[in-house]
Amino acid sequence: MKTKKDLVSLGLTEIKADEVMLLESKMLEQAVKFQYRKKDGTIRDAEGTLDRSKMVQEDGTLWTPKGEPKPEVVESLRYWDLGKRMWRDMKVLNLIAVEG
Repeated sequence: MKTKKDLVSLGLTEIKADEVMLLESKMLEQAVKFQYRKKDGTIRDAEGTLDRSKMVQEDGTLWTPKGEPKPEVVESLRYWDLGKRMWRDMKVLNLIAVEG
């Protein structure tokens, strides 16, 4: 889980840091809709989660971790994309909005 201090040190305002932390905490329990700016500048509407019970793969089975987990990176938020049914990363500086 990201800390406010780490996020603010990246250049986020305290309000934006709170928004990133809220998004991450919500995704631990449910699917969340949010928007962010992609590397190419386009806006991505995403629905993601960190709740393993919602990580259904294309073949209908639940995703299960294999090997060592990737280390936590403060600059990005790794989430399970419910539309693509795969892991994706979002740079926290590019978060635009969180629904709800």
